[in-house]
Amino acid sequence: MKNLILTLALCLSWQAQAHTFHQSTAEAEYNSKTKKLEVSLTVFIDDLELALIRQSEKWISFEKTAEAELDAQIQTYLNKNFQLMTANGGSSKLTWVGRKVDAVSVQKEDPEVILFFELDLPDGFSGITLRYAILQDLFKDQINLLHLRGKAKPSEFLFTQADAEKRLDVAR
Repeated sequence: MKNLILTLALCLSWQAQAHTFHQSTAEAEYNSKTKKLEVSLTVFIDDLELALIRQSEKWISFEKTAEAELDAQIQTYLNKNFQLMTANGGSSKLTWVGRKVDAVSVQKEDPEVILFFELDLPDGFSGITLRYAILQDLFKDQINLLHLRGKAKPSEFLFTQADAEKRLDVAR
């Protein structure tokens, strides 16, 4: 059964390569009252499904997988690939908020999903590094963009496979 799932994942991988570009976009805003970084992350559904299939070694589908299982798999994936790390080597706790596929996106050839989650940031941005490696294990040309808002001026960061970690306090 695992071989069948991996074969299907390879087929999906070929299909996912059909995108003209491989990109995710995260919008993040620091909430000074809750001391959390509130994130919305937009990815192509078929790319995320492929990543979840490889992670779980079983068939995962936005249409057919039970919501609780799908959300759990997404959270596990985010915990591995979207990590806030503190100066002392610790990592920030991720709190899942939910996901949304809007009606307009479903009509597109390559529909997208928006993932919502929060990361604890009790001491602000001092010494914080973000590892943003979403889908970079699948696509060599994967680009991940971060639009960051908070107390200071907004900042933008570009994460590639060769440069998947950035200090976030630099632009603060």
